[in-house]
Amino acid sequence: MSFLPASWYYPLHLLVVLLFTIYGCFVLSRSSNQQLFNRSYNNLLIVFYVLVFTVIVGLRPIDVKYFGDTGNYAIIYEKFQDGLLNANDIKDGDWLWNKFMYACAQVIPINAFLLIVECLYIIPMLIACRRWSRNNMSLMLLFALAAFSFFSYGTNGIRNGMACSLVVLALTFIDGSKWEKIICAILCFIAITTHKSTALPVLAMVFTAIYRKPKPMFVFWFLSIIISLLAGSAVSNFFESLGFDDRMTSYLDTSDDELMAQFSRTGFRWDFLLYSMAPIVLGWYVIFKKRVWDKKYLLMLGTYIYSNAFWIMVIRSAFSNRFAYLSWFLYPFVLAYPLLRLDIMPNQGRRLCVTIMLAHLAFTLLMYLL
Repeated sequence: MSFLPASWYYPLHLLVVLLFTIYGCFVLSRSSNQQLFNRSYNNLLIVFYVLVFTVIVGLRPIDVKYFGDTGNYAIIYEKFQDGLLNANDIKDGDWLWNKFMYACAQVIPINAFLLIVECLYIIPMLIACRRWSRNNMSLMLLFALAAFSFFSYGTNGIRNGMACSLVVLALTFIDGSKWEKIICAILCFIAITTHKSTALPVLAMVFTAIYRKPKPMFVFWFLSIIISLLAGSAVSNFFESLGFDDRMTSYLDTSDDELMAQFSRTGFRWDFLLYSMAPIVLGWYVIFKKRVWDKKYLLMLGTYIYSNAFWIMVIRSAFSNRFAYLSWFLYPFVLAYPLLRLDIMPNQGRRLCVTIMLAHLAFTLLMYLL
């Protein structure tokens, strides 16, 4: 059951996010720092939209042109239903996902399965935003909705999107009590056995939680650029040999004409690097220029930086955008948290928040129009 023609889903989502952003900028432009950090904004409307989005997109039509891998998962799901394939027949290492998909195929139709996956993609982000910023949850959610990878990983790379959302939620628990740490470990286990490439951000999160020093983060990130420029091909081959992910061999095989046709171009992606820099430049400004220290922010920033550095080292490969998502899924939160939670400058909402919020959405709109 689908509510709209497949071609309408993304443009309508962008239109709604644009309207929310205009309203959000209006509210921020009239807010002092005290109001920004302490006033409870009305979260009901945007939370209602997120829930409606989850249902409508979860019940989307099976259309390869507009929803990419949704069609491929539908084919596998149908084979599970017809008894032509068993969960143990798929040897990609993501055993929990395979068993989950197989179990669902025995009892519910494909659209119900996609709705469940969409809920597991959206709801962890919703909870994480509330745990990070109860007062400004709606504005943090707006950053997530405006991210240019948000819609794609809710409809195309759905397994990766779902797994990364669980890592987002795990980030909110790792610094808590013993029971919260157990919840974090369970979420990470589910994420890795759903899409084992999420082992990268999980390792980055654990390392940052243990060694929460900002200077090494930035040094490592800059070194990754130098390494990529000087020895990019060798690094890609090295990670391929490690078998970090069973799909890595096909992603890094730049000699495959079919793969090359699906990815715009390979080489050192200066455009994507500049995009990735925004949260890092903001982090440098917050930590070193303004000397604002926040444990939660350092944790999410370190997880983002170390994961992004890995992508930079394999940036020349085909499908490197898939590895970029192993850091980009944190992009809106690393941007939003310091703007909405940390006292950086006078009239922060009117100046910094509005500027970055508009630029964040403008990039997404530009990518859609190109």
